[in-house]
Amino acid sequence: MGKTNRLRMMNLAQKPVTILTGFLGAGKTTLLNHLLQQNQGIRYAIIENEFGEQGIDSELVVRPEETIVELNNGCLCCTLNDNLYDILNDLFDRRDDFDEIIIEATGVADPTGLAQPFVSHPLIKEHFPLQAVICLVDAELIEDHLKETEEAKNQVAYSDVLLINKTDLVSPDYVEELTARLKQLNPLARILAGSKGSFPVIEAQTQESPLEALLLPADGHAHAVGTETEFPVAKPHSHHHHHHTEEIISHSFHFDQPFDLDMLEQQLFVYLMVQSGVYRIKALVSPGTTNERYLVQSVGKRLDVEAKGTWPEGDKRQSVFVFIGKKLKRDGIEQLLSQCLRKRSTLENTDV
Repeated sequence: MGKTNRLRMMNLAQKPVTILTGFLGAGKTTLLNHLLQQNQGIRYAIIENEFGEQGIDSELVVRPEETIVELNNGCLCCTLNDNLYDILNDLFDRRDDFDEIIIEATGVADPTGLAQPFVSHPLIKEHFPLQAVICLVDAELIEDHLKETEEAKNQVAYSDVLLINKTDLVSPDYVEELTARLKQLNPLARILAGSKGSFPVIEAQTQESPLEALLLPADGHAHAVGTETEFPVAKPHSHHHHHHTEEIISHSFHFDQPFDLDMLEQQLFVYLMVQSGVYRIKALVSPGTTNERYLVQSVGKRLDVEAKGTWPEGDKRQSVFVFIGKKLKRDGIEQLLSQCLRKRSTLENTDV
């Protein structure tokens, strides 16, 4: 049977996926154990991807009754996708045995390789929607990691939640400084601090799932991935950073005028093909022709566009874009986006 044939069956309950990433030694397995211990009601299927011949992290998982699937051939961005499809098929056959999936990535992995099937493959998206990418940050070593490796930069840039771990090894002032610095690198992410894999928001959580506590924004209400709460509310701006992050830039753009979605998709596709150093593109876009809003996001060199419900009644239909990467030229991006705005003559002939 083909790799996705079994996924073609029927409408079934979705099994949300969380990708847990972070550089080597950041504390991913410790956090995973905390998540498993904190909530005994949700059954997790654990996909481990430890670099090397033996996935020793599986020996540390404290709830052996959970479904644990190990991947042992290391690099996600090369050959592992084939194995991942096979494992998802196996988990689909055992879907009654678990409620959610957690993928613990190897520390040297680029998370875009793992996220790609969950964002771009229609059948996988339907049955295994990506809930979030969570990155563990080693407070003591993150400066060196960001300076020395592209993988660490990708992990920070692509994540929805950044958890600063091992804060007991640094000063409170440094934690505050690091939080501000990470927010500059990834204005989309929620940033929390803790130590030894323990975070107050998890320990104090009253939600059914401890992962839900990590994903809740400051207003205390859960929001679906891709809603406007994930985007910075500041006016259009860009960040230029110093020290180890001087090459990493984030640009945000706000447009009141709606977009031609087809043209936008074509232009961004070409942009991703020719522009190196793009870590992430994420946008919430109004086409103007309908009340629907669309989530546009990049995963590596791939682009995904999908409808994300309708604009709340009374809300301003403002399209918001965030670009994160190295040496990205703001003027060029702004010009590209402006070319994709829907012409006023078209809007006048459209009944929204």
